[in-house]
Amino acid sequence: MYKKFSFLMLVFLLVSIFAGSTAYASNPINVVDDLGYLSDIEIQQLQARIDAIKSAYTLDTVIVITDDTKGKDSTAYADDYYDYNDYGLDSQYSGLLLLINMDIREVAISTTGRAIDIYTNNRIGSMINNVTSLLSDGDYYAACNEFINNVITYADYGVPKGQYREERDPDLNYYNPTYLQKVARMLKLWPVYIIPLIISIAATLIISHSSKGKVTTTTRTYEKGGSFVLNQNTDQFIRENTTRTRIQSQSSGGGGRSSTHRGSSGRSHGGGRGRF
Repeated sequence: MYKKFSFLMLVFLLVSIFAGSTAYASNPINVVDDLGYLSDIEIQQLQARIDAIKSAYTLDTVIVITDDTKGKDSTAYADDYYDYNDYGLDSQYSGLLLLINMDIREVAISTTGRAIDIYTNNRIGSMINNVTSLLSDGDYYAACNEFINNVITYADYGVPKGQYREERDPDLNYYNPTYLQKVARMLKLWPVYIIPLIISIAATLIISHSSKGKVTTTTRTYEKGGSFVLNQNTDQFIRENTTRTRIQSQSSGGGGRSSTHRGSSGRSHGGGRGRF
């Protein structure tokens, strides 16, 4: 009996250890409004929608409205608020946070874990545009709901085809770049070199084709004026060439890059920001 009890206790301990290594508790308060722009009922409704997202997609979703970012820029504050307030699901702390910074009327979205791959730069840009347009009208509840709508939409789409991560150059300010920083960033992009090469090759081929076989001496060079009269003129259709180009649909938000950076916690984050 004692051996059987000891065996059961051992199994229980092993299961507890394993469960503890794979389960990640998340802060249950996902809507933080320091300025009172949202009513208690609106906060409860937003929280209910976020709880459904957490359950369905294993993605934590946080909304923070404040006018005090502790001296940090919006991106750094959003990253740190997410990291240091026990947000994040699964082993990668997957989720995203929307910061509405009323001090400078700016929004920032910070992504973590799997959310980095789902919410690419293009998708983040669309989400920011959707939210800021409503914030500009002073409709904070609608803006928060729109953010949640976008979270669900892209979570349904999943990671887009061709998605990849790219670490941001820490020496470049990606939000308020100087002219030299813009030039430096541009010089790192392959289209800067490929597109001019393609244009130059195409121009060379066109010029070469248009001048190929050009005759400078014709029958009229040595013909007496009026000695030749054309009695019949006939146009004959030979063939037709048709070129078709397929336009790719990007209804799912497209693929592309997820720019990443390191927060003060050491975790990798994606995201972006914009003014309203």
